[in-house]
Amino acid sequence: MRTTTVIAWAAGICGLIALILFNDPSRLLDSVAALRWWLIAIIAWHVVPIFIDARAWQLLFAAPARPPLRAAATAIWVAEGVNGLFPVPHLGEIARARLVRRFGAPGEAGASVVVDLTLGISMELIFALLGVALFSTVSNKLGILRVLAPAGALIAACALAFFLLQRAGLFALAGRIAHRWSETARRSFNIESAEALDAAVRGIYRRRRALIGSTLWRLAGWVAGAGETWLVFYALGMPIGFGEAIAIESLGHAARTAAFIVPGGLGVQDGALLLLGAAAGLGPDAGLVLALTKRLRELVLGIPALVAGYVIETRQPR
Repeated sequence: MRTTTVIAWAAGICGLIALILFNDPSRLLDSVAALRWWLIAIIAWHVVPIFIDARAWQLLFAAPARPPLRAAATAIWVAEGVNGLFPVPHLGEIARARLVRRFGAPGEAGASVVVDLTLGISMELIFALLGVALFSTVSNKLGILRVLAPAGALIAACALAFFLLQRAGLFALAGRIAHRWSETARRSFNIESAEALDAAVRGIYRRRRALIGSTLWRLAGWVAGAGETWLVFYALGMPIGFGEAIAIESLGHAARTAAFIVPGGLGVQDGALLLLGAAAGLGPDAGLVLALTKRLRELVLGIPALVAGYVIETRQPR
């Protein structure tokens, strides 16, 4: 694990703790506890975007060797648990590729994850732009948008760069650079395998119909995720419109993605939700309660996801 990742992770944890301490911890925890049975519905709702995202990912495999929807959803669930609880960026994407590697052509699982990640980032940008448009209709306090604008620009730049690198042969290029600078890489990293992975990625991009379908399902997944935000505020006795929920969800997640150096966006997403809640007229406490509820959901779903991933991995043939 890199030192910078550990430092960023520690800084994120300290940032989250600071947000809680400076906003009356007892009142915040009482608000989360007041959700009671609503917490079950809020946590259960997350199954909906997981299955929608699983359908989007499933379409990227060549028929008829696609993984079953249940297997794809399980892999995404495990990946979210790994990404949310381990301070290693994108380790969950490696985990989900391994969990479905028995489906599709050799290398297709890894290639599909790369393309799915690219589509996810691209659709998140569209989702964020939708959030900006909706937020401007529900709030006169648009200063928060100037704060979050760099996040959108960074997401757009990363998505474009990631796509162009894939077209240029990202993995073979990375392999050649690693071979030039590392003896260990020359012994353990196979350039031919990297070139095959690049070819598999380009092959998926040539399936235009599947790509369009996957993109639309990906966008639907982002929209469905806003249901969690709507449920939290409804349970708190602060019902908001679904447009407002999309605005808060999209911009909060954009802040998390832009701060990719911080594992799980710790502190960053939470601070953004605090500001968005205040700007939407709900008060900073409401935004922070939403952030803590999301963290609780990640913990409740993440721990069994890690256990499930370990069990599945040990039972799969090598």
